[in-house]
Amino acid sequence: MIFTFDIKIFPQNYIGDCYKQYECYKHCDMIVEMKEESFNDFNFVSATDKNGKFEGVSLSQAEFVNAINNAYTAEFIDCFANNSELKIELSVNYYDAEKQYKKYRKFSICNITLSAEKVTWNWY
Repeated sequence: MIFTFDIKIFPQNYIGDCYKQYECYKHCDMIVEMKEESFNDFNFVSATDKNGKFEGVSLSQAEFVNAINNAYTAEFIDCFANNSELKIELSVNYYDAEKQYKKYRKFSICNITLSAEKVTWNWY
């Protein structure tokens, strides 16, 4: 699975000048080699409402790819790797969604947990 991101570097978000090694890049591919038969989890989660409640929906890999490719925006927030588990968090927005994507309007976060054999980053 390949996640492709446009890059904007904000120096104020970094300590020291470590951001300089990435400031010339405009795009990044996160390439995840997944285990075929392993557990992979794709979830959309809503923001909490005034009562502190939230909703979530679990998607298959195919449903996730279709949904994320039709989002108004999807922004990388964070990722964390532990042994062979990779957790990715995205901010999603379905502002102008219609038809089958309208049901995703209430969701603001996408949590992805993958069983990964290898993760590589391609900066360009």
